[in-house]
Order: sequence, then structure tokens, then C-alpha cells
Amino acid sequence: MWKLVIADDERVIVKGLKKMIHWEALGIEVVGEAYNGEQLKKSIEFFEPDIVLTDIMMPYVTGLEILHWHREQKGKAKFVFVSGYQEFSYAQEALKNGAVDYLLKPVSAKDLEEALKKAIRILREQNMVEIFDTEKDEFQKLFENINNGRNYENEDLYRMFREAQIDITDCFYVGICAGICPDTAARMSKESFGQFNLTRFSVFNRLTAAFGTRKLGFVVKKDEDALHIMGVFPGKDREIFIPKYVEPIRKQVEIECAADICIGIGQPGDRPAEMLQSYKDAKFAFGMYHFAEERVIDFRDIHWEYRVSFEDYKESVEQAFRGIISRDEQALEKLDRVMDNVEAIHYGNWNAVVMRTMHFTGDLGSKLNQYKLLDIDFYKMQDELQRKVESQFTMSALKKCIHNHYADLLNRIYEKGKSEEKVLIEDVKNYIRQHYTEDLSIKELAEVACVSQNYFSAMFKKETGQNYKAYLTSIRMEEALRLLRETDDKTYEIAERVGYNNVRRFVDAFKQIYSVSPMEYRKGLRGE
Repeated sequence: MWKLVIADDERVIVKGLKKMIHWEALGIEVVGEAYNGEQLKKSIEFFEPDIVLTDIMMPYVTGLEILHWHREQKGKAKFVFVSGYQEFSYAQEALKNGAVDYLLKPVSAKDLEEALKKAIRILREQNMVEIFDTEKDEFQKLFENINNGRNYENEDLYRMFREAQIDITDCFYVGICAGICPDTAARMSKESFGQFNLTRFSVFNRLTAAFGTRKLGFVVKKDEDALHIMGVFPGKDREIFIPKYVEPIRKQVEIECAADICIGIGQPGDRPAEMLQSYKDAKFAFGMYHFAEERVIDFRDIHWEYRVSFEDYKESVEQAFRGIISRDEQALEKLDRVMDNVEAIHYGNWNAVVMRTMHFTGDLGSKLNQYKLLDIDFYKMQDELQRKVESQFTMSALKKCIHNHYADLLNRIYEKGKSEEKVLIEDVKNYIRQHYTEDLSIKELAEVACVSQNYFSAMFKKETGQNYKAYLTSIRMEEALRLLRETDDKTYEIAERVGYNNVRRFVDAFKQIYSVSPMEYRKGLRGE
């Protein structure tokens, strides 16, 4: 999937552009949004998009300035400008500095799609140019681009490949990325970093030997996490090369090294010139272990429907926050939904998932702290949670970590809230006793308690066993009894003094509680 960032200073335009195109059909994922130049700059640095769809004139930093900055940073993203500015100089400068296209608002879906397809064609050609140069051997150029001069000199790597005597007749090529499973690597490193390094060294050596002795592949690059291999397999085995060759090697190395091994498989190709993309696909597939938790991940089997937008994510965060402060019984489920949305918008990008999780939990924790719902050190809590998040290496483990954190936190908040609720209800009851002659509403009483109306209603019923109207009526009737006993006031006068502007309503309420009318009650007192 090609990654794309959208930027415009009008949110409605960003929303419209997102709905205008069937992004998945183009192989594009909208990974970020920005509403001014500074946000766009940060989004480009964070998401490293392949395509930037942006307005030219935006607050703080213009789109053209961002384009210049990106070129200076040697960035490879392709820019498509959408602007209401029709002056030719803007389009001329944008195209002169490498923009793919310049579209005038209001843009049509057809024109936008054509511009995006053009950007994708350029990106693909750029990748191919990087690995194919007619003046050099395809293999040598491939090694140069994948290895970037690390681990081996490129000339030495090419010579070693030739000396490996791998048969390249009637074969196909596949990028392979293999190493210890990320969660296993983290656990082993924590237990003993020295032993982990020895195990990793052994895994890399045995993988190299397993592919090399079978003449099925050649190591072109090593990094801290994985070994990158150019797999070469017989053409007749294209459909079965994974179970026939790759899976047995993985199982063998797992047994020999006593470590869980993950292997990412790229797209097969018929020429070395296709291998740079296959190498990138394999690396991506290896990283998908964080989400799929499978030992062999074929890039061709990775499917994900991007049905969650950033607006959906933001709304789920807001719902979770409202659920917590209103003591919603489904608050924890709403927090789980936030993490589902985090996975959906960043599927395949583990670093983005971790960063988004830290941002979401930090922002939520800060709000809870502002509302004085936390009885623990906020900064200490966030530091501890951040360490926990950073120590998770699969989506399922991260979701469980966040779920457990908030399950404990909500228990603390709710337990703290229970004692606070008793105090709040006493304040409300005192307020009712002082103002029972007034037309008290649930809105007014909820404001006294500093909670929502729905929450106040539930809280009052739980603490007193009756709703606020019944309690208000009982206070009024107690005062009515006193006035009937101690004064000669008429019924309508007593009704007014206890808060009723309708004597009939007062009499009905009195009879419902005491089974007699006020007049009958007074006659009974006098023995009449």
C-alpha cells in the first residue's frame, strides 16, 4: 500500500477528498491529515508518506515551502497540489520543483484519480530505476540498493553471490526477511542480553547455511532484527515453495537454536530487477508479526479493509472519556474500541501503533487528572504505562496491557467516586431542604452535584433508594404536616408555603402519601 497524507486548512475539504476516492482500489492508504503547514511537516516526518495531497496556501508554512523543505531533506514523496489559486506562477513553481500535478478546486474525482495514478507510476519507475541500470549487472545493482554498502562492499557481495553457484536458470526470485520473533527476542534480551546475542548470531548463521547449502538463497543484508535473503527457487515450485522449502528451514533452525523464528515472504518475481520491491514487501511482512503473530507471513496473504477513519478514532476516544466520567458500565468496552481503531488506522505499522497508543493514553490520563479523578501521581502512572506499552510486541498483548491498565484504573476511580458520591448526595439533600419551596429541576440539582443529569439521577437513586422527585415530595409533606399541626393556615396557603402553586396537586400528593386529605388530617388532630 502506498501511504498518503492529506492537507488543507479547511477540514470539510479534507473530509470531502477522503470520500471522493476509492483509496484501497488504487492501493493507497490515507495515513494522516493536516490542517496547516506545521502539522503537514510533522505528518511527513512521522508517517514518511509516498504521496502528499496538499493545498498550496496554508497557515504558518505554505505547501510550496513544504515541497522545498522536503526536497532539501532528500525526501522521495510525490506531491499533488489541489488549490483555489489560479495564478499560473503557483502551478509553474510547483511543477518546476517536482510536483506531480496541480489541480484547481473544485477538483473532480476523475482528475484527482488520474493525478494519483501518475504519482504511483512515477514511484514505481523510481523504484525500478534504483535497481536497474543497463550499464551494470542487474544483480550488482540490486545488491548495491539493498545493502547500501553495509556489512560488505558491494563488489565483494556480488563476487560472493557468483561463488555461491546458485542456479538461476528457469527460476523465480523472492525477497525473504527472517529472524527471531519480536516478542521472543524481547523476552530473551530481557532475561539475558548476552545469551540473546549468542542465539541471534546462531540463528543468522544457521539460516544463512540452510539456504546456502541448498542453493536456495543468498544473504544480501543483516540488521539487528533480521536477515535479508534473496531467495532463488525452481520455477516449477512457484506455488509450493513456502511449504516445500521455506517452512522446513524455519522449523529446522527453530529446533537447532531453541528460538521462535518468523519469516516474511515478498512478492515472487522473474527478474532480479523486481527484487528491491520484493525485499521491501518481505520486510513489511516480517513486521506484520506484531499483528498476525504467525511464523511465516506471505505478503500476498495480507489483506485489510480500511473502514476506520481518523474521525472515527477521535470520536471513540471522546466516547471513552465521556464513559469514564459518567461512570458508564461500558466504559472499559469503549476503551477497547479505541485500541481496535488504533489497530485499524495503523495496521502494518507497529511504530505508529505504539506512538498512537502513547498519545491516546497520555491525553486521556491528562484529562482525567484535570477532572481530579486520579488519586495517584499522574506522571508516575504515565511513565509506568509507557514502559509497559514499549515492552509489548504484539497487538493482542498491547490490547491486553491497555485493557488491564484501565480495568485497574477504573476500579480506583469508581471506588474513590463511591465515597465522593455520598458527600455529593448529602450536599444535594441539604440543598433540597433549603430550597424545597422552589421549582427544583434535575438540571439544577445535577449542577449542584457537578455531574451529568443521567449520572445524577442514577447516583441519587442508588444512595437514597428513591428518585429526587420522591425525596423532594417527602420533604415538602413533612413541612406540610408541621404547618397543619402548628398553624391555622388554609390548605391553599400551606400548599404555596411548601412549594406548590396548584392546590389540587398538593392535595393529591398529600393523599397519596398519607391516605387522607390535609383537611381530614387536621380534623383528626382536633378530634372532629
